[in-house]
Amino acid sequence: MPEQSVNHEHRHGADNPTLTEGVLAPVPLRDAKAFSKAGLAGWAAQVGSPALEGTRSRRMAHIGGIAAIASLVLYLGWRLAFTLPADGGNLTIAWILVIFEALPLGGLILKAITLWNIDSRAPAPVTSPPQGMGVAVLIPTYNEPVEVLAPTIAAACALEPAHQTWVLDDGDRSWVASMCASYGARYVSRPVHDHAKAGNMNHALELMAAEEAAATGGIDIIAVLDCDHVPLPNFLTATLGWFNDEGIALVQGPQSFYNAGAFDDDGITGEQGMFFNVLMPSRNTAGAGPFWCGSTSLLRVKALREVGGVATETITEDMHTTLKLIRKGWKTVYHHQTLALGLAPATAEQYLLQRRRWGMGAMQILAYERLWAAKSWMSWRNYHEYLNGTLWWLEGIATLVAFLIPMLVMLSGAQTSTAGPLAFTAVFIAMFSVRLWGAKRLMRNQIHWPTAFALRIFRIPVGLACLWWLISRKTLEFQVTPKGAAELRMTGRIPRILTVMIIVVAGVILYAAAGALGWVPWRTNPGSTVAAGVWLVLAGVVLVLGTRRIRAAEYATSRRNAHRLPLRVCVEIAGVRGDLLDISMGGASVRFPPGALPGTGTVLLTLPAAEPIALDVVRVMPGPGGCQTASLRVREGDWQAYRALSLWLFHTPVGALPDFPPGVPAIASLQPA
Repeated sequence: MPEQSVNHEHRHGADNPTLTEGVLAPVPLRDAKAFSKAGLAGWAAQVGSPALEGTRSRRMAHIGGIAAIASLVLYLGWRLAFTLPADGGNLTIAWILVIFEALPLGGLILKAITLWNIDSRAPAPVTSPPQGMGVAVLIPTYNEPVEVLAPTIAAACALEPAHQTWVLDDGDRSWVASMCASYGARYVSRPVHDHAKAGNMNHALELMAAEEAAATGGIDIIAVLDCDHVPLPNFLTATLGWFNDEGIALVQGPQSFYNAGAFDDDGITGEQGMFFNVLMPSRNTAGAGPFWCGSTSLLRVKALREVGGVATETITEDMHTTLKLIRKGWKTVYHHQTLALGLAPATAEQYLLQRRRWGMGAMQILAYERLWAAKSWMSWRNYHEYLNGTLWWLEGIATLVAFLIPMLVMLSGAQTSTAGPLAFTAVFIAMFSVRLWGAKRLMRNQIHWPTAFALRIFRIPVGLACLWWLISRKTLEFQVTPKGAAELRMTGRIPRILTVMIIVVAGVILYAAAGALGWVPWRTNPGSTVAAGVWLVLAGVVLVLGTRRIRAAEYATSRRNAHRLPLRVCVEIAGVRGDLLDISMGGASVRFPPGALPGTGTVLLTLPAAEPIALDVVRVMPGPGGCQTASLRVREGDWQAYRALSLWLFHTPVGALPDFPPGVPAIASLQPA
C-alpha cells in the first residue's frame, strides 16, 4: 500500500505518530492530520490507549487560546479608543456594533478555561469481566439493511471477554432473527413498539430483571451500540476495568465514523471530532464527566434501575438518562480511545434530520429538567456544561441576530467609525486571522474552518425549530436517521430560509456599496461602511459555502446500501493472484488476468490472511492491459460471507496489511479510488 508509512521518531509526550517498527504508540490529537495525509482515517490516530496530551500540543493550545482572547481584546480596545464618533445618534449605533463585536469574548474565555487540560487516562485492560459481572452488548435496530446491521452483530459476537450479544429488533424482521441465530446472538423483539430506542432498551432491561429473578440469568453491565456502530476487538477489554469503581454508572467512548466523504467530513476527523476528541476529554475532571451519547458506551444495570431505566420523557434519552444518574450521585467517565466505527450522515437531509432531533431533544430536556435552576443538585462544572450545551442549539437564532445587526447598522446610515477603510480593514483582518489561528490551536486542530463555517448555516433552521418548540411545546416523535440506499440519486435541497438570507445579504451589501460611492441617496462614509460590511461579507461567505456543500454532487443520495472502500491489496481466486480494487460489506471489485474469472456463478475470493469467501459474479468487464474487472457480491442470506467480509474489514487479521499500524483495521484506508 503506497504512501502508508509516516516515519517519525517516537518520544513520550511528543506530537509525532509512530507507525513503524510494529509499534502503535498513543498518538497526540493534532496528528490525526498526519494520518490522513498518510492515507489513513484520522480516527486511527486514537486506536492506541488513552494517554496524556503531548507537551507541544498542550503548549500550542494554551498559546492559541491566549492569542485568540488577546487579539479580540486589543481590537475592541482600538475600536473604543480610536474609532468611535464623538456623540449623538451615531455614537449610540456605533456602541451597538461594538457590543455585537464583543459578544464572542466571554465564550472564548470560557472555552480556554474548559479546554486548558484534556489529558486522558484508562484502567488496565481486562481478560474477564471484573468481579464476575455479567455483560451483554445491546444492539437496538429498526429498519436498517443487512449491509449496515451484519457487521455490527458479527463484530459484537466476536468480542472478548465472555459476554452475551442481544439484538433488539423493533422491525420484527425474520431475516434478522436468522442472522442472529447464525452468529450466536440473541434475537429480541417486543409486542408493543413504544418510546422508540428508549422503549426498546427498557424492554430488554425488563427481560434481564425477570430472568435474574427466576435465577436463569444475570446481567450487571450493558454495552450499547447503535446498529451501524461496529465494535473494534478491544471494545470490552479496554473499558470494563472502569467498573471496578462501584460509583461509576457510565463509560462513554468516542463516536468515530468509517464512511469517508460523509456530509460533515472535513478530511481530518469530521465535525464531531472536536466534540469527541477535545470537548469530551476536557470533562474528565472532578465535578464533571461526559453524558451518555447513545452508542459506544457501557452502563451499570444497577444504576439504570435506580433511575427507572432509560428516560422516555424526551427524544434524547441518552443525555436525559445521564442527568437522572447525576441527580442520584452516580459518576460518568470518558474513555478516549477509538473503540467502534459508525456511519455519519451522508447527505444534507440526513444531517439536518439528525441535528434537528438532537436540538429539539435538548430543548425538551432544558424545559423538563428546568436546567436553569438545577444548580442545587449539580456541580458548577456540570451546571455550566449542561445548561450551555442545551442552549447551544439555539445558536441558529444568534446567527440570525448576527446577520441582522450589521445590516441594520449599515442601512441606518450612521457614522459608526472614524477610521479610514484601509486602516479598518487591515486591523480587522489581523484580529480575525489571529483569532481563527488561536482558536484552532485551542481546539487541538480538530476543526477545518471552511467546513465548520459551511455547516454552521444548518444551525439556523435547527435554531428556528428549537425556538418554535419552546413556544409551541408540540409533541415530538423520535425520527431515525436513515441509513442505506435511496431510490434516486438526488442532490440536497437548500432550506428556504437560507435562500432568503442570501438574497437579503447580497442586496444590502450592494446597496451599501452604491451608497458609499454616492450612487443612491443614502450616504455614509467609507470607514463606517467597512465597519459593518466586513461582518456581512463574512456572513455571505458562510452562506455560499453552506449552500454549495448542500448542492454538491458528492453529498447526493446513493443507491448503495453499503459504504464502498477503495483498497489495493493482492487477492486470490482459485490460486490465481489478482488485485482488489474496492470492497464493502456486500461484495468487492477485483481485477484478474484474462481467463481467470468466470462470466457467472460463484467464486471463492481469498483476502490476505483470511479464509476464502464465497461470492457471486455479477458482471465481468474488460480492464486495462487486457485484464478483467469483476463485480462480486454476497449471495442473499449467506450470513457467513457477510460475517467474513465484516470481520476482515473491522477486525483485520494480524499481518494482513503490513503497511498498516498494528491495531488499525482495513476500514481505515483512505486510498484514492
